[in-house]
Amino acid sequence: MKTNIYKTYYNAYQPYMLLDFNLSFDSDISHDDICRTVLEVTERINLCKYVDFSNRNSHGYDAFMMFNLVILAKALFGYASTRDLEKLCRTDIRFMFIAKNQKPSHQSFHRFIHDDLTMNIEDIFYDINKYLESNMDIDTDVLCIDGTKYEANANKNTFIWRANTVRNRTKRWKRTLNCIHKINNYFSSVNISTRYSLLKEPSIDYLLTISERLEKYMLDQNIQMVHGKGCRKPAIQKLYEELKENALKMWEYAIHMDMLQNRNSCSKTDPDATFMHMKYDYYNHTNVFKPGYNIQFGVSDGIIRNIYVSSDGNDLK
Repeated sequence: MKTNIYKTYYNAYQPYMLLDFNLSFDSDISHDDICRTVLEVTERINLCKYVDFSNRNSHGYDAFMMFNLVILAKALFGYASTRDLEKLCRTDIRFMFIAKNQKPSHQSFHRFIHDDLTMNIEDIFYDINKYLESNMDIDTDVLCIDGTKYEANANKNTFIWRANTVRNRTKRWKRTLNCIHKINNYFSSVNISTRYSLLKEPSIDYLLTISERLEKYMLDQNIQMVHGKGCRKPAIQKLYEELKENALKMWEYAIHMDMLQNRNSCSKTDPDATFMHMKYDYYNHTNVFKPGYNIQFGVSDGIIRNIYVSSDGNDLK
């Protein structure tokens, strides 16, 4: 039935529209849409392997429907929060098709993911990948690998270099040993037999132990610590503050080495990112290092079978 709409029919307080917005999922969603593919695959797998039905309530949403919605969101976006899932069920025709116009809340998705899913989402996609291999004519002996480097969401000037960290840590440890030597000379000048060893390898616990003993010594000797301009600090206080500063710097270098692991660089704001050359440099094309990740894909007969994300700037491994 054809409806003609003219301006004379419109007013600001019209209670309804003359257009029919009813959706027909069978005609509006193509036969090769990804939501139909998700339904086809999940109907042939053992859902009990992924969902714990013992916690499901009789009045809750269907577990098969919730599982399909989570899988579809993962396939489309890689990550979708429970708020996003709730919004998609209200606005996206593909999610409305799977949910049959039901509108689960974000709490419903949270309960399903937290209480009912028994496998990690990556493990589920691994099993789906194996299902595709067994039900499609895929030559698994041929794997075409290609990828690129993506810049991480980290600032450019937050780099940590292994060479600089090792060099600065060595210099700082030498200064720390010199400070301990001056502490031994101080105790010798006041006729106290206390003497601390000079270790070859850095030890933060050892420095903290010396700091605690210096604090106890100043407390027992009633030596007041002074601060500010015009106040002359006691000699032991200067040595204590110098040792404490060195201990903090050694602790910082230890954290940097732990963040680096076996890499030569990383970012302070994103420790998993490694500084590497990118294909395109928007910093005036100076080809500077930027924090990024190495993304590699493995494809067989047009099907993505492997995705590898690493912090290694070299593709050979």
